[in-house]
Amino acid sequence: TMVGCINAQGNSIPPLLVFPRVNFKEHMLQCSPPGTVGVAKPSGWITKDLFLQWMDHFIQHASSSKENPTLLLLDNHESHCSIASIDKARDAGITLLSFPPHCSHKLQPLDRTVYGPLKTFYNAACDSWMLRNPGKRVKFDFDLRRYF
Repeated sequence: TMVGCINAQGNSIPPLLVFPRVNFKEHMLQCSPPGTVGVAKPSGWITKDLFLQWMDHFIQHASSSKENPTLLLLDNHESHCSIASIDKARDAGITLLSFPPHCSHKLQPLDRTVYGPLKTFYNAACDSWMLRNPGKRVKFDFDLRRYF
């Protein structure tokens, strides 16, 4: 799972990556963008506790404060909805705005402008590669840092 965040200008903060493991190892972040946070959770999913950790990461990188308020748009995932995250946001000058359930695929800016086109491009590239390389497995061996 990746928790990503961009602003309207297209700037981003380093992501938080949740690996489906019991223990996190630093080598899991090899070739990731500088400042990426890595954590391990057996399910590989974001939780309320991990979202609070990401909020600290966001506050640090966004320089959010009551003097420099921030609007944070969120999908309606249960990990985002806790008294602790609302309190942390309020204390840091962050206004949380959550999309209604079952409509983030139509409204969420990241789904419409980043993840949707990325998935389309990725799937087309994989399809093209598999047609040119029948019977071979797709292997990714590249450095993500050059893209960030």
